[in-house]
Amino acid sequence: MKSIGIVAEYNPFHNGHKYQIEKSREITGADVVVAAISGNFVQRGMPAVYDKWKRAEMAVKQGVDLVVEIPTIYACNSAEYFAKGAVKVLEGFGSIDYISFGSECGDIEALSRIANVLKTQDVSIHEKIQDLTKKGLSYPRARVIAVEDLLSADEKEILKEPNNILAIEYLKNIKNLRPMTIKRSGDGYHETATKIREKMINEKDSHLKLIEDNYFKLVTSKILQSNGDYLEGIISSGQGLGNKIKKEIRYCSSIEELINAVKSKVYTYTRISRFLTQILLGITEESIRNENGYIRILAFNKNGADFLKNVKKNEMAKIPIITNINKDVYGHEELMETINYDVLAGDMYNLIAERNLYKYSDFVVKPYLNLGKPLEK
Repeated sequence: MKSIGIVAEYNPFHNGHKYQIEKSREITGADVVVAAISGNFVQRGMPAVYDKWKRAEMAVKQGVDLVVEIPTIYACNSAEYFAKGAVKVLEGFGSIDYISFGSECGDIEALSRIANVLKTQDVSIHEKIQDLTKKGLSYPRARVIAVEDLLSADEKEILKEPNNILAIEYLKNIKNLRPMTIKRSGDGYHETATKIREKMINEKDSHLKLIEDNYFKLVTSKILQSNGDYLEGIISSGQGLGNKIKKEIRYCSSIEELINAVKSKVYTYTRISRFLTQILLGITEESIRNENGYIRILAFNKNGADFLKNVKKNEMAKIPIITNINKDVYGHEELMETINYDVLAGDMYNLIAERNLYKYSDFVVKPYLNLGKPLEK
């Protein structure tokens, strides 16, 4: 079965996502589409509009055959880590042929050239970025300066767009997948999703407004309980960000107010937003160092089930496949150190959404099959 992997968030799912699925399948002739998605918290550092199970079910109903989760420690992180985690999951199947992702430029050859340069010069670029951020520059600005002499003018322009940056990070991490990119035009996937969220938050009795308000309360509680050492240990910390957050928290009444109070040339909006989720979940450099790879199944249809069956029958998977964490981790107990972040993210989301902690726990909810029917064990 020819297969293609798509990295997405579906926050929420919309026609741009459906177009990518259909176009990717059409171009590659893939029989199976596998989507690796963020869990209950997304890469920009906020709770998802809907939980991972509902978003996975939506994706299956709209043409995806199998949906798996990007581990939380990667999903709530920078482009570098997000891409690394997503590619690791897709390549973990040992049988997926292609990977598809959106980009502003839509030129896979140009993106591949840039990725190759950045990968070859990775150590020196990283050292330059560290030196520049210590001098007070934001990470995005430091990255632009660090690669200035390595890229052409056109290539530097490509590197300014967020989805091009993510695409380049995917390419840097790919070992066996064949890459392809779908050009984003018009409103684009990200802007469309943003507009949908903006509309949702302004609705009467808004579900999303409830989530954001309760999220702020949980984050505030965690920050007030945290000392400087804890905050400085979070993966997006540095340059005094933890102390600044701690100083401003009492003066703010929403996530938006807090981020804007802290934002500066050094601290970008996205970095602060992501940092807050990482504080809540306790994601550190050590979380990444101690990570053990796995594939967590969220939803699938009959086609996806056949694909999974073939992978297992022929022992293709390079990392464990987890359908039920109550059973499938036996013999792989070391995985729980990383899976526990997924579980905690689920618990925090359920508190934020004011839902029953037991009923919606990762230990209870099962993957969806076809039209939302739970997988029979």
